[in-house]
Amino acid sequence: MGETSTGETRAQVCHRCLMRLETSAGGVDLPRRIRATLAGRGEAVRVELTGCLGWCPVGRVSVQLRRAGAFSDVVLLDPARDGAELLTHLSCPSTETP
Repeated sequence: MGETSTGETRAQVCHRCLMRLETSAGGVDLPRRIRATLAGRGEAVRVELTGCLGWCPVGRVSVQLRRAGAFSDVVLLDPARDGAELLTHLSCPSTETP
């Protein structure tokens, strides 16, 4: 696979966190639900699985945003919110310079 293009944003979802979720939280389906939540933003966001991000929150999922090769802080998602927490991070990512 190639490097991230300048305009592309990626949401890297921790695979280990997904596997540790309760079955009722629907962890295996969460990447699709995150993709659906972010789809209406007008900016293409690629959702992909990644290895452990080092946070391992109980009942939450670690996600790191990557834009133009730069990484944002890790965001801890509540699986019931389908990635809505990421919307604020996409509109004003910590990697953006004034």
